[in-house]
Formats: sequence, structure tokens, C-alpha cells
Amino acid sequence: MERNDIIEDRSFVEIHMMQSIDGKATGDFFRKPDCWDGMKDYHKLFPELKTQAFALGRVTMEELNKEKPDLDKYKGKELIEHKDFVVPLQKEAHYYFVVYDTKGTIGYKSNIKHTTAWSNDGSNVICQFIEVITDSVSNEYLHYLQDLKISYIFAGKDKINVRTSLEKLKTLFGVNKVVLQGGPTIDGAFISDDLIDAISIIICPCTAEGGETLFKPSKYVEFKLVEFRELSSSNIWLRYIRKKIKITLNSNVKNHFIYFFHYKNILFKIFLIFENKFK
Repeated sequence: MERNDIIEDRSFVEIHMMQSIDGKATGDFFRKPDCWDGMKDYHKLFPELKTQAFALGRVTMEELNKEKPDLDKYKGKELIEHKDFVVPLQKEAHYYFVVYDTKGTIGYKSNIKHTTAWSNDGSNVICQFIEVITDSVSNEYLHYLQDLKISYIFAGKDKINVRTSLEKLKTLFGVNKVVLQGGPTIDGAFISDDLIDAISIIICPCTAEGGETLFKPSKYVEFKLVEFRELSSSNIWLRYIRKKIKITLNSNVKNHFIYFFHYKNILFKIFLIFENKFK
């Protein structure tokens, strides 16, 4: 299924989520015993997604991380120019951990996170943070991130431009593929901008009371099924890819395609001439 190499100008995006039979992607059903095996399968599948980065939105990140930034000591510090701040991936880090944080409110203890969630055997995985922010972020927060050696990229004035963030992840960090694990709001932002290239869904064997669907807002986009697998305890894994992915080609590649189709048409005409001649 690997088609991320055909997108030259930005990172390929695949959503990896769980949902109920009735299409809910949020709610208390995740905590029910019937869904525990599904959650285990969800994490075990990460290595198969073959990504270089995982991404979350602010809301999901705040649910997982209760740390608050201490910005008082940075008050009155010199103004930092709004330029991207890039920290190379540490040797021990396995992935980038991208956090979409419009105004800069997430707190951190360091620039890396240790977790067993993104491995299929319970081994330790090290992720290095990247913050996606806007010009509305405070100067104190920029000092805070730089002190912790946390990379950040600007992607908009007061609202995040998702495409800009993906272009910068590709060019500044070499990220060819991002796995998005956010909630309906950030998922909706990606799908609204036609920036969901693949969807990986685990369907749990239950319906949900309350909760929201995968995208908020959503739009009509066509996908095709490329993988189906029955997992443990009646959980099902479905994997889809966009039917049409816009391919960005450089000028040399475009010229090759033009020449190819030009000569293909010529050869076809020659074939028709010979076919008519020998009838």
C-alpha cells in the first residue's frame, strides 16, 4: 500500500483510529472490557503503518499529558523572531511526535517521550516532539520550547494551515509519512483540506452511547479498501487509500510523461496504418 513516495511536496497522511460499529470515534466504549483487545490490537499495528511520525491535536494531547508550561521566568525576555526552530532527530529516537498546538499551551518535561504504546511487543519507543504553532503563540512559550530543545514550525497566522505544516514536515524534517491519531476536530481539518491519503480503522464489536464520528466537519472523499483483517475478540481492521491522490511532479518528470504519451500516440497511429494495409 505504500504510496507516500509519490507525494513530493508534503508528508503522506494516514489516520489510525478505533471506532464503534455505529461509527463513533469518541466515547466511553473504549474503556469497556469488550474493547480492551481492540485497543491492544490498535497499538500492535503501529509498526505495520511504516511511518516516521505520529501526530495529535491539542485536545487529545491534553488528555494524555497533564503537564502545564511554566512561563513566568520567561516574561520580559527578548523577542524571538517567528522562524521555524529545528532540532535534529536524536540518535536514540525512533519517531517524531507532532503536536498541533495553535496558541502554544501544551507543557513538556523534555523534548522526548518514552512509550510502549507504539510497539507490537511492549518494547520501549522513543519519540521526539515537534510543535506546530501559529503566530498567535506567546514569546514566553517560544523561549520555553527552545530551552527544552523542542522543535517548532509556524503554520499560519492565528489558525493552523495544515498543508503548510505537512510541507514543512517533509522539507525540514524529512518526514515522508505521518500517522494521525487526533480527535474529530483535527481529523476534520485534515479531511476538509483534502489531506487524508489513507485511513486505518479498527472497528470494535459494540455500539456507542454518545460520542462523535471520525471527522468534524466532514466532506465527500472516495477511498478504496486495500486491506481487511479479523483481529482478536471480533475486532476488525479495515485499511483504505484515496482513490485519487494528487501527484506533484517536478518539471523533468512532467517532460518524461509528455514525451511518453506523445510517442505512444505516434506508435498507435503507425500500428493502425499497418493494420489497415495488411487487411
